[in-house]
Amino acid sequence: MISSRLPAEYMAGIAPERLAEQWIPSDQELRALDRFPDFLAARRSLLANVLNELLGLPAYDGRAVRQDADEMPADETVIAEDTSAPALVKADVQALRTEQGIELHAVYEGRRTTAYYDPPSHTVTIPSGPGRGVYESPSGAAVAMVRALNPHVNPNRNGWSFWTVTTTGALLQSIR
Repeated sequence: MISSRLPAEYMAGIAPERLAEQWIPSDQELRALDRFPDFLAARRSLLANVLNELLGLPAYDGRAVRQDADEMPADETVIAEDTSAPALVKADVQALRTEQGIELHAVYEGRRTTAYYDPPSHTVTIPSGPGRGVYESPSGAAVAMVRALNPHVNPNRNGWSFWTVTTTGALLQSIR
């Protein structure tokens, strides 16, 4: 169907809703070869906004802020947490407690890590393995684990949706 035709030519024969399903910008002027960088920027924006919406993050405005992988930003500047997530009532949370805290786990890079969450202090303790230590927030523990297992990626994670409560199988945000 495409053969050696230009994008402006072959895309004209595709229904607009089919193009939209593939996050192809609707502006037909962007389909000219000399506008390819603009096409990529528009498509990047469409894709980023869909992903950000799914992840509960703010809308993408086209200005990516790059940080060094070694620089750990404060949780509130990086992680958008869903305060509307369903929560268990206080009695149910207390029933999940063990001597160490509420048992959590996360699987990253094919490796399962166990941790414990203390509801009053919101701290997470990883007793052994990658990221071992005590962290002031679930996100801090998630960042440490990712950084330990894969130091070549941006480690920023929303800890409330990274960790799973082992007993219930629900995300940690379920007991906020």
